[in-house]
Amino acid sequence: MAGATITFRVEESEHVDFVARAAREKVNLSDYIRVRLGLRSLGSEGDDDVQIEPGHEQSLQLQLADHEARLLALEADRRAGS
Repeated sequence: MAGATITFRVEESEHVDFVARAAREKVNLSDYIRVRLGLRSLGSEGDDDVQIEPGHEQSLQLQLADHEARLLALEADRRAGS
């Protein structure tokens, strides 16, 4: 897959946190960062077989928004408890 590479530096603790979050979400680190930046994840090559049925796009978007809200709430609770 051709494309540009973007490199940025993070603290070691941030890297460890990103890796843990990616593992929790069961995605690779690159896809986790892409999604957090608002980009489309690349996924595995087998993802080409995944098709969204017509008419289900909105429900999928609502599910993703709900998942993101829950994830942010869990992260906020964790930070508040630390």
